[in-house]
This record gives sequence, structure tokens and C-alpha cells, in this order.
Amino acid sequence: MGIRTGIRRTRAALAVLAGTAAVLSGVSLGGVAAAAEPSQFSVVDGAIRPATGTPVPASGSHASLWSNSSYATTTISGSGRVVVGAIGDNCEGWPTIRVTVDGVMAGETTIVSASQYGSYPVGVARGAGQHSVRIQLVNDRSTAACDRNVHIGYARMETPGTTTDPKFSFAVLPDTQQEVLNASDTRFRQRTDWLVGNRSALDLRFVTHSGDVVNWDTPDHAQYEIARNAMRPLETAGIPYSLAIGNHDTQATGPGGSARDPARTRELVRDTTVFNRYFTAGQYGAVRGQFEAGKVDNSYSTYSAGGVQWLVLVLELWPRAEAVNWARGVVAANPRHNVVVVTHDYIDGNGNIEQSAGYGATSPQYLYDNLVKQYANVKFVFSGHTGVAGNRVDTGVHGNRIYSFLQTFHSNTTNPVRLVEIDAAADSLRTWIHAPYTNQAFPEYDRTFTGIGLVR
Repeated sequence: MGIRTGIRRTRAALAVLAGTAAVLSGVSLGGVAAAAEPSQFSVVDGAIRPATGTPVPASGSHASLWSNSSYATTTISGSGRVVVGAIGDNCEGWPTIRVTVDGVMAGETTIVSASQYGSYPVGVARGAGQHSVRIQLVNDRSTAACDRNVHIGYARMETPGTTTDPKFSFAVLPDTQQEVLNASDTRFRQRTDWLVGNRSALDLRFVTHSGDVVNWDTPDHAQYEIARNAMRPLETAGIPYSLAIGNHDTQATGPGGSARDPARTRELVRDTTVFNRYFTAGQYGAVRGQFEAGKVDNSYSTYSAGGVQWLVLVLELWPRAEAVNWARGVVAANPRHNVVVVTHDYIDGNGNIEQSAGYGATSPQYLYDNLVKQYANVKFVFSGHTGVAGNRVDTGVHGNRIYSFLQTFHSNTTNPVRLVEIDAAADSLRTWIHAPYTNQAFPEYDRTFTGIGLVR
């Protein structure tokens, strides 16, 4: 018997013993069972085991799947989408499950938590009735150091109703400048395809980008062609997005990433003609205003999610004072919107607010002093440019907390994206970074905050 087969069989035996112990622990001395509900699942090449995540399922158990031949089946009643509650064991990436409903594949979703059971909606809404559901692990992996498994806590129908779902997510793309150098590099497009494919599971409402979309412009604009093609899946799916402009997205940066004309750098950092040719407010999908007509350098978009209003404000790199003043007017005019500021340079890899204005007009500290901390409805700031990833929490002049996140990476091998899950009912956020190209996680950058003070 192979080593891995032996591990699987040993784990199965331990699971049976654990399940037996769990049953015995539910029997009183008088012999009367204090049993929880039975598991709703039948499992092939897996086991029913005591639950380890939260909230604890009614059965007190979950269905553990640990190979690509493992699957769980159940029958559920109702109408709407199938929702799976699951946790996963990360092993060089999170587990992905495939859900089949009434014999037809509904879709796949990646489980991205080791402690909280979902929820992960999969597929389209179904009519009322009984539905047979099959849930299978499809990307098993095991090494000497780790083992990728998934544990299914529940499956149910998400019945449409009048109550607003308080939980949703948005995504922040980091610097993608290393992903546009070769037309054969599919990482940029694969990321947006993945976001669209997992739209339901994430309840994804908006995508933004913290700048350096490309590395430098060329006469044939080849890098812009790659970037433009990469954003099309979002437009086709109707997911609104916005892109902050980094120094590499301007004419200040020339071939190889060096200054195009060192004597004119401060002038050229405001030349975004080519960028605005390839990306427009109409393509973004939810733009409500711009500082300069026909330019997305400083613009804002709005949307509703979680029962509250959102405003995503993108600002040029090291912005001009007049652009900051315009932004102040936008935020002040929308006091019931929760504001997300996105600009290319704001905090460094250690979480410190940057002090230099670079070759722009004002510093990140100026932006914090004159915009970010001045308004009670400014909740988040996202940036890139330097370092790898980081975060900080500040308190504005009105006592509101401001959560700032860095995601830069400059990866040559994969395609990270920051995912931010908001639970408006719990007034909390959870953020993590996932790279779908290699199914890679970066748990050192996971963060959870409660009491974030959403404006309602």
C-alpha cells in the first residue's frame, strides 16, 4: 500500500473512531441520548466527523472529503440557489468543490476559510421542490507538510425574499505591471475570469485596482491591449469596476520602467492620454462623476450592497491640491455613502503613511490630513506601489476608524487579488488574498475587524 493511501485509510479509521466517540459523548449515564440532529449527508470516500467550524451545524458534524473521489450527497427542499456551508484545509491553496444539482453541474467554488462555514452560493436559482445535491472535492493535494481537504457543514436552498443579504464582497487588484509584458501570459485575464466564475460564491459587487495596470507604454500599446482584454469579463458580466492610475500608467515611465524623459517627469506623470483611450467611464459601469471631463484619473462610482450605500473614489497618484479639493466636495455631498478611497501610493510595507510626494504634487500624508481623516464616512483606503502587503487603522477627526490596506506584490509567477467581505449586519470585515492562477493563499495577510462603524 502506498504512503498516501495509508494516510487516507488511517485518517478514515480515525474519523470513524472520532464519530463513535462523538455519539458516545451524547449519551447520558441513564442511557438517554442527548443526540443532535443526524447528518444530512451521505459520504463516499470520506467521513462524517464532529464539526470544528462555526456556526456549528445542527447535526454537530460535517462531511469530510479528502480526495478527488470523495463526495457528499443530500436532498434539500425549497427554491432559490444552493448554498453550501464549508471550511477547508489549506495546502498550497484552498480546496475547490463542484456542486451538482438534480444531476446537472451547477458550478464550482473555492472554500477560503478554515474556521467559518460559508456561505457559498452556487449556480442559478431553482424552482420549488426537492433537489438532490452532490458536492465533490476536485483539486485534492497532499504533501509531506500539508493535506488539502474540505469539510461540508450544510447545504440548503437560499430562498429569495424581501430581506437584504447583509454579506457581500469586493475585490482589489494589486499592481499588474508584471502580467502584461507578454501576450502569452494569461494571469491577468485568468484572475478576472475567476472573479466572474466565483461571483455568486463571493457575492462580488465591485472590483477596483490600486494602480500600475501596465508597466510602460509602447508604440503599439501592446501592454494596454493585454490589460484591456483582461478587464472585459467584468464588463460582460455586468460587474462594475475602477482602476487607479499608477506612475507606470502615465507617460512619465518609459521602456524598461525608467523615466521616459527625466527633464519632464513631473509634467508627464499627468499625461494619461493612452490610459484614457483604453479605459473609460462607460466601461467602468458605475461612474457618477469625474474631476476632468473625459478622464477617469479622478472619478467616483457608487453602488448598493449589504443594505448600505458605497462610493468608490479613485484619485491620481500624489494628487494635485485641486483634485483633493474636488474629492472633498464629493465626499461631503454623499454623507450616507461609505467611502472607499483608492490611490496608487498611500501606505508602505510597514503600514506607515508615505511622506514623500514623489514626482507628483502632494504626499499621501497630505491626502490623509486634508481628505481621509476629515470625513466620518471615509472607511477604507487601498493602495499599491511599494512593499508587498500591509495594513493600518487610523481614527478620523470624528472618531471613525479608517482601515487602510496595501497590496502590491509585483508577482512574476501568480496573480494575487485582495478580497474584502463585508457583513453589514455584524458591522465587520474580513479580508484575505488569493491567487487563482496557482490556487495560492497568503494567510499572513488575513485580517478581520469588527465594529467598523458603517454609515447607514
